[in-house]
Amino acid sequence: MPLVPDLPVARAFVAAHPPPGAILHVGLVGAHAYGFPSPDSDLDLKGMHIAPTRSLLGLSRPPETHDVLKIWRDVEHDLTTHEVGRALELLLRGNGNVLERLMTPLQLHETADLLALRELAQGSLSKRLAAHYRGYFRGMCREHVRAPTAKKLLYAFRVALTGLHLLQTQELVTDLRITAPTYGFDVAELIELKRNAHEKSGLPPELDAEHRQRWPELEARLDRALERTELPDAPGNVPAMHDWLIARRLDALPEGSPPQINRTSPG
Repeated sequence: MPLVPDLPVARAFVAAHPPPGAILHVGLVGAHAYGFPSPDSDLDLKGMHIAPTRSLLGLSRPPETHDVLKIWRDVEHDLTTHEVGRALELLLRGNGNVLERLMTPLQLHETADLLALRELAQGSLSKRLAAHYRGYFRGMCREHVRAPTAKKLLYAFRVALTGLHLLQTQELVTDLRITAPTYGFDVAELIELKRNAHEKSGLPPELDAEHRQRWPELEARLDRALERTELPDAPGNVPAMHDWLIARRLDALPEGSPPQINRTSPG
């Protein structure tokens, strides 16, 4: 299987497994976006959809998350979309996953919604993101210690350096081939190992030990970056996000008419 993701196949998969609402964006994240896919890497598709406005007005609520994991056309596809209201709530809390899904350059559809959401995401950057990247880094370290693989070790470096760069520059970069040399970490051999192996392949113990010994430095630099960052304590564009969401939901109503209500007799 080629290491370049097949985006037309990904688009066809999403079209065949649509979420319960209009798609606002779907981005490709995971190893393909981080610079170290393996021949058997899945297509990690994450995005947002908007539920029909009428479905939000009654007693029951539509699902907030749409998940499909399936091997399709000989490639594993992992699709998740959040309803936009839920996704924006997560973004305001400092959820880096939602931020990365919006900002990845590997988008299946370029739309006006994507551009608007990216602007809102940029305006929502805050120190809250530090907890996401620090916690994610620690979690990946624990997972790697339990069962060492090249993938987990690369993920630990990737998430820490993405967080470090974001705190220092207010710019999101997820490609480890860019962030690692920028901050003085040589992971080229590790990336090459991953790209020529399988997703769950192990790695030589001496190579593992060489990279693992730099974990404390990564964590310390994340902490210093948080102390010095110019990001605000909390997002400053909550009203703008609120207004955009209301306007977008109203746009989804039938033109020139309020939503219809089905009235049924009790019992």
